[in-house]
Formats: sequence, structure tokens, C-alpha cells
Amino acid sequence: MTETFRKWIYAKPIENNTLRLEQFEQIELPLPELDDGEALVRVKLVNIHSATRMRMASGATKLGETDLANFACAEVIRSRDPTFQPGDVIACQAGWQDHQVIRSQDGPVKYARPHELVKALNRGNSQWCYVFRPALVRMWPTDVLMEMFGTSGLTAYFGLRECGPIQPQDTVAVAGATGSVGSIAAQLAKIAGARVVGFGGGADRCQWAVNTLGLDACLDYRAEDFEAQLAAACPLGVDVFSDGVGGTLTDIVTRHMNRHGRLFSYGGAAAAYAEAGGPPSGKRLTIRQSFGITEAIETRLKERNIKSEAWIVDLFYHERLKAEDDLSRLLFSGALKPVTNVVEGFENLPQAVVNLYQDGRSGKLQVRFKTD
Repeated sequence: MTETFRKWIYAKPIENNTLRLEQFEQIELPLPELDDGEALVRVKLVNIHSATRMRMASGATKLGETDLANFACAEVIRSRDPTFQPGDVIACQAGWQDHQVIRSQDGPVKYARPHELVKALNRGNSQWCYVFRPALVRMWPTDVLMEMFGTSGLTAYFGLRECGPIQPQDTVAVAGATGSVGSIAAQLAKIAGARVVGFGGGADRCQWAVNTLGLDACLDYRAEDFEAQLAAACPLGVDVFSDGVGGTLTDIVTRHMNRHGRLFSYGGAAAAYAEAGGPPSGKRLTIRQSFGITEAIETRLKERNIKSEAWIVDLFYHERLKAEDDLSRLLFSGALKPVTNVVEGFENLPQAVVNLYQDGRSGKLQVRFKTD
């Protein structure tokens, strides 16, 4: 095994919120010796999060350092940590690097610590760091492990469950229907028998959602007559809204939600992809505000008695194994389709991150460092 590892670092400040290749620099470092309680992993695949640019621009990812908050799939190479054994395939948080030292006793990066049930299940202090069951590793490649059984699939699974039960008479609206969580949520709603109307950016992506995911309709949220199209596509109103976008879209769709409906908010992609930066420096938003639920929307939800959920998925990670089993059965039967967008090669990570904010895509963007 090589005695060095490669790492991409954030090398130059972002200007005008525009991410370029010059922001990244590759360095090579010696592999560290392990102390008790440590394990060395080879990173196989990294999920690229929509907040990557925001973390860099805000200083959460510091100059000269890598972004350690990424969700990754890795293989344990050496271990002095009893939680991990050589050969284990694990989920963890990792930097833009092909090897990393991890510790089961470390807490999560950029997230609050999990509750005790999650710690007991994972045998560690982070909700994002755990060993995949061997059966899952044998059945599914790394991109599916990290998409369907990672934060995207579990967010969709628990979100619809908490806003359920989804029934055949429901009209379910799905923002970001061509994205990582939305593409799964839309499919799960269809599997439940509901009428599903998705929203996507552009006619081609909307057509892809109808053809590939089996949606009843998909609307271009950027169209000038979007609200009129929404009213026509949902003549009986919207019963359930799965929303990972926020912004103007949330305001428009909630106007068409029925009394006693259900809103599930799990992200604010509108802010993450916006050309302008995030909230003013020093202004701390609640999770509901960061997901695009304004005071006006809060009033509307209350007036219509709409149940609304806004959370990060690790709230339910003590039930992770049940969710994995249910999603795996749907995948195995062909009822559920994994949707990923994999870039091959460690050397292509900077271009993949830059392209995230320039190109239309479907599913979770991932960079595979090592083939299965």
C-alpha cells in the first residue's frame, strides 16, 4: 500500500460567489501512524453536497483546509479502533482526500451529536459514521449505498412516513423532483398510489422525471405561468408537499395546499444554488427559516391547519436498519429506481464541484475515487 495520500484543499478565496478550478489545490501527505482508537480508511466515494460552495464562501471550510463535512463511503484498511475491522465498508464523514483517519469516539462534523439510541446502534458518537451490513455491501454498489441508504434515501423515506400515510386519493407535490431526495420521494409517493406532480428546472429535466420516475406531471418552476400550470395540474389542490427548495417556490405551492395538508421541508436548495450569498453575516436562522418557511408561510400553515415538519434526517437514525430493509426490498423488486450521477476519478473532484452549480443533472452528484 502506498505510504502517502492525496488531498484537495480550498486554496484561493471565492470571488463574487463564483466557484472555479483555481479554488482547489492538490497536495500529497504521508499516511499517519495510528494511535489506539483510530482506524485508517480508503475513501471509495464522496457525495457532493449542494452547500459545498456556501461552506467555502462563508469560511466554514477554511483556506488551506479540506471540507471535512462530506458524506462518504470508505473501506477500513487498518484499525486500532474496536468498532471497525479491516475490510469493513462504512459510511463516514470525510474530506476531499483518498485516505483518512477516523475514530468512533469522534462526534459529527458541523452537526449536533446524536441521541443515545443512535450512538448505541452505530457503536460510536457520530450519526454519520457506521459499518454497512455485509448483505447491503454485497447487493449494492457504493453509489447506491450512499444515495439510497444514505441521507437522500432516508430523508425521503422518513419524510413521507412522518407526513403520511400517503394515500391513493392524495395529490403529492415534490420540489426538486430530479434531485437526490426529491427523485426518491416522488417514487415512494407513486408506489403508495398517490398522484404525484413534480417540479424541476427546465423542460428536459421535467420530461425526464415523467419518463424515468413515472410522475403524473412535472412542471418547470421557472416558467412565467408556473402558478397557472400548478393550478391546472392539481385541480383538487395539494395534499402533501415535499420541499427541499424553499424560496419563492415554497410560497407559491403552499398557496395551493388544502386544509389539513402536510408539508415536509428538508432543505433550502434555492439559497444554496443562488448566485448571491447566504444570509447576512451574524444573522442566525432557525431550521425552518433556513428551509424557506417565512412568517407569511407560517401564518398560512396555521390558518389552514397544515401539519409541517422541518428537520434533519438523523433525528430518526435509530430506525435506520428498518428503513434500509424497506428501501432495499423496493429496489430489489424494481419498484424503486436509484438515480445517481457519478463522476469517476479523484482527480476530477474539483471539476465535479464546479459543475454542480453550472449544469443540470439528475440525482445525487457523487465522485468515485476507487471502483468497487
